[in-house]
Amino acid sequence: MQIRYRITLVFTGIVSVILLVLCTSIYLGSYENRTDQFHGRLYRKGISTAEMILLHGMPADLVREINKTSPSALQNKSISIYDSSYVLLFNYSEDAKDSIVLNKEQLKTVDENTVHYIDSDEKDIAILGYRTKNAYYTIVVSAFDGDLAEWLPKLRFILTVCFIVSVTVVLIGGYAFSIRLVRSFSDLSNQINHISTHQFSTRLDSGEGKDELQKLALTINNLLDRLQASFDTQRRFIDNASHELSTPMASISSQIEVALQRERSLGEYQNVLKSINDDIKRISTLVKSLLEIAKISGSAKGPDLFPVRIDELIMRLPSDMRKINPKNEVKIVIGDDIENDEELMVYGNEELIYAALKNIVHNACKYSNDFMAVVNLHFVNKKIVVTIADNGPGISEEEQQQIFQPFFRGSDLSHKVSGFGLGLPLAYQIIKLYNGEIEVSSVMGEGSVFKITMPVVGI
Repeated sequence: MQIRYRITLVFTGIVSVILLVLCTSIYLGSYENRTDQFHGRLYRKGISTAEMILLHGMPADLVREINKTSPSALQNKSISIYDSSYVLLFNYSEDAKDSIVLNKEQLKTVDENTVHYIDSDEKDIAILGYRTKNAYYTIVVSAFDGDLAEWLPKLRFILTVCFIVSVTVVLIGGYAFSIRLVRSFSDLSNQINHISTHQFSTRLDSGEGKDELQKLALTINNLLDRLQASFDTQRRFIDNASHELSTPMASISSQIEVALQRERSLGEYQNVLKSINDDIKRISTLVKSLLEIAKISGSAKGPDLFPVRIDELIMRLPSDMRKINPKNEVKIVIGDDIENDEELMVYGNEELIYAALKNIVHNACKYSNDFMAVVNLHFVNKKIVVTIADNGPGISEEEQQQIFQPFFRGSDLSHKVSGFGLGLPLAYQIIKLYNGEIEVSSVMGEGSVFKITMPVVGI
């Protein structure tokens, strides 16, 4: 069954149930109200007749004549009065067949100043307990409610017609609404089907109406924006990785081919092997960096998390930087705003956080004119703030937006300083993995400052 028929049936079914309950409530409420009104008329008729006989001492024949000649809405009425011994004292009925005779057990169903009603299809009966100053009496009044018998079928007919007309209108309206709703979803689905990896710039038409469909279209468009950014990054990553890997591989292949063309001296073979070894180290470093980025990108939660003292990691940087290059120097400044050890603890993986810091500091040393990086450690607004500054050539505003992309390298320095453009992207992903932030500010010719902000454990 198509979805529009399901929507129509469900919508019509719900509304039909509501209408049925409403019509039934109206019918039952109206019936009960009319019945209560008729019971009140029976009660008042019985009391007025008893007062004429028992309190005012009017003759029974006169009372019968009054009931016979006075206008009344009670049809086929019958009135009987019994004493405390349930002996009949007065009886009146418009017709002999209208007379109601009750046994003693039925008359005992009421107490003093109470009333009991008996409803039937033919006549309604009211049994009243009535007391004067001298004695107790039982009054029985019965009559046929002709107005109710005439009015109820009309009410049933009106409610039935209203129910059928309402359900018909709801059925037609629900079907029209479902067609429009399904058409909107179909249009949305068709638009999505036309979007592919080759047409990822296409976006859904969200329309002007501020409804759920517009919210859905906007949500899908936001998802497509994120997917497009991810695919673009992936394409650039694959293209650059292929280029970076193919260059040393081609160099190795060409060197081997040249070396095999003729007999060479031992020194020449050693030079070739040294060159090949350098290329292999370059490939090894590149593959290791690629694996690190893949591991961080593909993990939803990352490696195991432990409290890590950030100052201890920073203290390891100077010696490690000198191992890479004896000229490298790292100056560490710890701010006076750090008052206790708890303000130095972050939550994460020690080796990954250190790798992020090391990559940024290594870049700072590598691009500084004096091979120096200045590392400042502060505690600000319940967060650890690490700034790493250099006195290098600086980064232009355009390139600042791309330096965290894999394989991106500044155009002015790519030929002067070796590297793959993977250190900063790896550091960026590690810091983001542990709910941190990394920012860069730079002025051309005056150096760059990288700012890392990470939440403190338990604060």
